[in-house]
Amino acid sequence: MNSRKKLLQGIDSFDFSSLKGRRVAVIANYTSIDKNGVSLVEKMTGYGLNITVIFSPEHGYFPVAQDMECVGTENKVSNIPVISLYGNTVETLAPKDEFFDLFDTVVYDIQDIGSRYYTYLATLAIFMDRLQENPRELIVLDRMNPIGGTFEGALLDDATYKSFVGYIPLFHRHGMTSGEIAAYYYKLKKYGFPFKIAKLHGWSRNSFADGYDYPWLPTSPNMPTLDTAVLYPGGCLLEGTELSEGRGTTMPFLLAGTHGLDPFKLKKELDQANIPGITFIPMEFRPMFQKQAMKRCGGVYIALADREKVRPLRSYISIIQIFRTMLGDEGFFRAKPYEFINKIPAIELLLGDKALIDMFYNFADCREIDSYLGKCEENFEKQFSEFRFYD
Repeated sequence: MNSRKKLLQGIDSFDFSSLKGRRVAVIANYTSIDKNGVSLVEKMTGYGLNITVIFSPEHGYFPVAQDMECVGTENKVSNIPVISLYGNTVETLAPKDEFFDLFDTVVYDIQDIGSRYYTYLATLAIFMDRLQENPRELIVLDRMNPIGGTFEGALLDDATYKSFVGYIPLFHRHGMTSGEIAAYYYKLKKYGFPFKIAKLHGWSRNSFADGYDYPWLPTSPNMPTLDTAVLYPGGCLLEGTELSEGRGTTMPFLLAGTHGLDPFKLKKELDQANIPGITFIPMEFRPMFQKQAMKRCGGVYIALADREKVRPLRSYISIIQIFRTMLGDEGFFRAKPYEFINKIPAIELLLGDKALIDMFYNFADCREIDSYLGKCEENFEKQFSEFRFYD
């Protein structure tokens, strides 16, 4: 007997016939599907709508390109031109002025995973910035937060650390849906272009995606499982180091290690930290590309043992500090440009809060970091309660 709950996402409940007679653009990728696996583009063309252009985010309409890889020119989808919003310069992240002549309404529908680093919502926010200059109607087809409404971290200081992996001032684990965040950003920026949200039906904040009768897709090339998404609000911090986070293997963000490290010694050190909700398994692995490519690495598999107990940001800060203690800081942190920014280290862009960055660099005790983040989190409801539409 199937005990999974029924869920209708924005794509399932929106009245597409209301768009007849309009020139429509979509911001979409292959996760833009309804409960039966029918793509947004198929669904809209089935209604006889005039889709003039598809805008695709990082990785492309189909998840072919790796992270920070220029998508370039994409093939047409259903004979509709696809324009990439992720090229090889920062300018390519925003739609050009001439593109706004192609549509009257733009529909956004992409599955987010609940972390502020994940770039799909940055693509939406940048598009919203341009819509304010070139007013057109925006419709967001809302989708669940697959890792639930739990939040963790500190609010991004976007005056200092704004980037493509931190564009909207959110917490590291933001606990909100795409539509809620779009509404928050719209009000925060005091925008005035026409804006609608097609809401969810049947979603509970205290839930995970696999509790529903809805198809789950890996949302990008290195987000293969729901457990990966649960850990990602902390796991992405590994991108700010020269450690392999498992890209180039079948277990990205569930692995951490580097060439020449003893996995059993590492596990012993990690176990002593008593990090709740995860278990460490000694592991050797060989990334086929990206960091540590073709090198046999010693590290650990980070097994998610309890979704309710784990606090991924705190967990991965502790994990990285143990690696730092074992390896030293020389050559430890990523020095290469990160998401088109070369003046601010990647680890600082990801942490996104000066006090947290200082504590991190200075090896602050985990209890001190926990206390600071706890104070930040006390302000969450005051900052976001009006935008949390669902129970």
